[in-house]
Amino acid sequence: MAKINLSIFLIKENITDFENIIEDGVAALQAFDENSIAYYNPSSVKEPDWLFNFFNFHKDNLKTANSRVLFLKRVQVDEITTRIFAVTFGYGKTLLKDDVCEEQFGLKIVLNTIARNKIRKISKTDIGKNYKQSQEQMPKESDISEFGFDIDRDLIKYVTGKSDDEEFGKSIISGGDIFNLVIDKNITNIENFLKYCYNKYILTTYKENFEWLDNIKLVKDKEIIEKLNDLVVKELNERNFSNVWLAIPEFLNWEKVDSIYIAGQKDRNAKYNDIENDVFVDSFENGTIIDFDKLKSKIITVKSTEDNEQDIAKWSAAKCVVGSLELDSGDVYAINGGSWYKINNDFANDINNAYENLKLSELDFIDCPKEYDEDKYNKDLANTLQGAHLIHKYKIPYGGGTGNVIEPCDVAIDKTLIHIKNNGGSAYLSHLFNQATNSCSLLMDAAFRDKFRNKLRINGIDDVIGDDFNASDYTIVLGIINKNHEDRPHIPFFSKVSIKYTATQIVNLGYKFRLKTIKKL
Repeated sequence: MAKINLSIFLIKENITDFENIIEDGVAALQAFDENSIAYYNPSSVKEPDWLFNFFNFHKDNLKTANSRVLFLKRVQVDEITTRIFAVTFGYGKTLLKDDVCEEQFGLKIVLNTIARNKIRKISKTDIGKNYKQSQEQMPKESDISEFGFDIDRDLIKYVTGKSDDEEFGKSIISGGDIFNLVIDKNITNIENFLKYCYNKYILTTYKENFEWLDNIKLVKDKEIIEKLNDLVVKELNERNFSNVWLAIPEFLNWEKVDSIYIAGQKDRNAKYNDIENDVFVDSFENGTIIDFDKLKSKIITVKSTEDNEQDIAKWSAAKCVVGSLELDSGDVYAINGGSWYKINNDFANDINNAYENLKLSELDFIDCPKEYDEDKYNKDLANTLQGAHLIHKYKIPYGGGTGNVIEPCDVAIDKTLIHIKNNGGSAYLSHLFNQATNSCSLLMDAAFRDKFRNKLRINGIDDVIGDDFNASDYTIVLGIINKNHEDRPHIPFFSKVSIKYTATQIVNLGYKFRLKTIKKL
């Protein structure tokens, strides 16, 4: 029997009718029995556009076509359970309705099947930083640890690895929401194979080697998302900004920021240097957000200092919402960058406990006036703390490239290096965390310290980095300018995930680590 590339989805348990799985207008190709049917969209056979556009002529017997076939199979997977599987061919996935397939079906099959040192490729999204999506591939079978995968911050999307499973042909298998492999199966023997796939899917052996898989899951269920979105609207309308609030969702070059403008804000001439939550809610008619769609359509823009008619950045307000909520089920969800994530309760407790145990700085920081940006605050802080130096804007080159420069810190005092940022969303705060960890790493290098020390001495400063540098003598402080005036900065869940990683890295290098709330007036 010839081998074929199979792409298999598992339909959600509550969907039992074929008609609720396929898009409108999709035609039946062939019904095999009451439990098996194939659907298709007729192929559009046409001359490829590039033939005339590039070669400037036509050819009757040179054509291209996209095939779309979807096979649905109802299978009794155990004595009492019946599930529907979808097998797609060509572009057949486009015939499926949105949100009808089980998440991580293929991923769990793969991780329940392969050894942890048999991985060839992974696809991941870094949700603790800037949602960077990346794929990594090894030239040989490797352990998950060799991929630079961070179990606290990376959301695994897809895995490819070598299987020793006889039923899978001891072949390469891949899985995300979809399960993909090349195998010798066809319409006559697919039922038992799908049953086998399901039994692999429901195993929990993946927890032995990949226990972190359930820590964070992207939510795709529309019903759950609607419930969470309704809760966001309720919290904002009640002006309860402790659970959810709005924050700038990406890193900005603040020297070029004139103001943040919220469409519909009552005082159209007022200039704000942050997304003011009360001002945001007031920008809606009667100060009431009707539904989440209104959040999506509400636009927040960043005006330029150079040209007030020019927008440096523009976002839907929905993308700016951050925070976490708990449903009646007890499940914890976090929103970031416009997407919802389900957080394993034990993982959430671990992260929150780790954050609560970070030591706070005892330095007496001044408050930050409402109209101040970071630059103005850094200058005032350096002038207020006796013996402090303003280090902000000292760009020290490293690594040999002309563009490789870093600010070692913003303010320094008594072997304490202070890094300061406004509280934004997770993607924004990640810049603060990266600056601190990169600076600490570079300061371990004597050549970099010499460059930094020379820069300081040119400016008359000789008491920040000594010739006898020892990391254990230094304290790193992350100061977060916060509208919430709790002793510990009120930050999004994914920022807590990131700062745990940051603190661990800094302490492992030998430094002491401290955290500080800077009160935004």
